[in-house]
Amino acid sequence: MNTHELYHDVFGSVLDRRDMTPYLLRNCTSYAAALARTDRMLANRGFDRDQETLLPGELLRAASYVSSALQYYAGYLLPLVAEHLASLEKLGGPARETYRTAVETITKIRTLLESPEFRGFVMEDPRHLFLLVSLRRYPDLFKGYRDSTFSPPPEWLHAACSLLKMAHIIKAIEGDSQDIHEFAQLAFFFSGHGQRLTNLYSMNWRNPVLVPEEESARRAFVKIASFFRKLTESVYRDPKRGSLVFDSGDGVLVDILEIKARLKSPESMFAKLGKDIEGESYDIRDILAITFLLRHRDDTLCLFHALQKRGVILQENTVSTSITQTLFKNPSEMTGAVQKLLAAIAAAEGRPIETDTVEIEHGAQEFFRALGKNAAQNPHSSEDHRKFQCKINYSLPVHRDITTNRILVPGTLEWDRRSGQHIETRQHTLPVELRISDVRSWEQSEKKGEAHHAAYKARQLIVLMNRLLDPVWSFPEDQFGQLRADQGILFR
Repeated sequence: MNTHELYHDVFGSVLDRRDMTPYLLRNCTSYAAALARTDRMLANRGFDRDQETLLPGELLRAASYVSSALQYYAGYLLPLVAEHLASLEKLGGPARETYRTAVETITKIRTLLESPEFRGFVMEDPRHLFLLVSLRRYPDLFKGYRDSTFSPPPEWLHAACSLLKMAHIIKAIEGDSQDIHEFAQLAFFFSGHGQRLTNLYSMNWRNPVLVPEEESARRAFVKIASFFRKLTESVYRDPKRGSLVFDSGDGVLVDILEIKARLKSPESMFAKLGKDIEGESYDIRDILAITFLLRHRDDTLCLFHALQKRGVILQENTVSTSITQTLFKNPSEMTGAVQKLLAAIAAAEGRPIETDTVEIEHGAQEFFRALGKNAAQNPHSSEDHRKFQCKINYSLPVHRDITTNRILVPGTLEWDRRSGQHIETRQHTLPVELRISDVRSWEQSEKKGEAHHAAYKARQLIVLMNRLLDPVWSFPEDQFGQLRADQGILFR
């Protein structure tokens, strides 16, 4: 072996590598030397080392990432995708063999990852993963481990590579974006206390009962609570209208049949980070997703305008490249919405309501052009989705009691008395995705065909698996068109 190994791959994403061979393990001739080098590698990745040895608790922390990766594979990713593909296989279409082979491959992968021998070996010492993935290039890494006859099966090397990739994503949420980590901790807290992440609007944010004590989850809770308190200032239920009503404060009322709110789950965060074909992106802008389902599609622009008036949306905090709409297919379909918006603005300003057909048509063309220019499709999404959406960074204050160093939670007694306390206040932002649709369009697009949420999620996870499990698993790219067609049949 060349002891002057001048070239090593330092470019590209970890997730796109079939073979990870850490440069720092070159020329290692024993197990003890390999572990010492791996300690140095971990120290370069945010673990604490005293002299040449990791601190006692750091190996346990490393093992927790490995354990989480194993749990994600066995408890979520692999069974979910296998179940979906098995349902598609039963359709008996032209891709039946592709689905059957994929399900068989998942079964083999699960059998390996869940085997006591493999799990025991990697959980015995998480540093074993780095040694396994490097064994082809540096064959002496286990020399001196237990006995000289130890030779891990070849499939363990691929499994170790996949586990490292998954652990890389899990650690990224903690290490590369503290904000995302906070929301992940809040999601774990909610799930552990039986609170569904998809039903947050119904929580009592004015007088919260379920409040986390842990610092990061508590801070995330405060951000979401602040947003909901701001939103609900303008929303009330009107029995006579048979709906919720958003009140702009100057006479514009918009009927809302339902408000959906979900916090992104840790599993969805993993998929979001791992599927990015341009490399890992730790800027997740839809941590909190709010969906307004209207009675009338033509109320869409009025609601968006009213949300801006009430300060839920501020122009300077709006991610302009994310403002887009697929609710209206052409400018002529928007004329009713533009007419309602013009009427609402006139009423708010105390002017007579005019119906200038030329102005309405011109406004519809301008709105359609502006709201459609950013509609670059997510490759995993569907053209059948019907919604108006934008992403905002909602600004809010977070208060901390200087005496106790405790974060104050909106709706609690200590928060209500904040003006009389010694507090420190810092500016924070909450990434929110706002979606507006009418009930009919939403039902037709989100719960049917290839646009069904389960279909979208499956496509996203299959792409993630192509990155994590390559070369053991590879769903053919030229089969995705047929996959969408079959999903359209499955969810018709």
